[in-house]
Amino acid sequence: MTSLAARALAQLCAALALVGGGYWWGHTATDNAWQAKQAKADKAVSKAIAKETKRADLAAASYLQEHLDQEARYADLNTQYLDLRRRAPLVVPGPVAVAPCGNTPVPEAPGPDQRPAPGAAGDSGPVLTLAAVRMWNGALTSVDAPAGACGAAGASEGADAACAESAGLTLDDAWDNQATNARTCAEDRQRFQHLIDFLKDGK
Repeated sequence: MTSLAARALAQLCAALALVGGGYWWGHTATDNAWQAKQAKADKAVSKAIAKETKRADLAAASYLQEHLDQEARYADLNTQYLDLRRRAPLVVPGPVAVAPCGNTPVPEAPGPDQRPAPGAAGDSGPVLTLAAVRMWNGALTSVDAPAGACGAAGASEGADAACAESAGLTLDDAWDNQATNARTCAEDRQRFQHLIDFLKDGK
């Protein structure tokens, strides 16, 4: 009887050992599988971070190089345009209406709808020269481009006659263009600020 009880107890212990061993093996296998899966996910994340870091570094380097190139272009333009300003005026007198001499009767004063608008053709106010237009456009684009015959390819060094000619644009025209450019810059600043705020909020 005792021997039978001892054998049953031994079998029970063996069964419990098998169950415990199976549980431990299953738990270990599950842990190993989870760790392998986690390691694979971590590797993918690290790879993605490295890729984005490289892309950000390339973008930063590209921006820096473009910025330096633009600064160099503006420095060259500044030197070139300072010399041009010494050789050619920015404005010249506008056309002056000359009244005929003799016994010509004085015409009646024009009505309100017949008077020319300020800055219109025939206004005797100053007008911009081709040199001024060339420098204005260069300041906007950082690229020197000819205005009419001023700065045209093949022009001899010091050929200032063309640059001192009237461009047919008044100071009012320049102001209208400046106002448009300023408004465009303000709109760009607003868009960029919203983009910066959006990116900051996403962090």
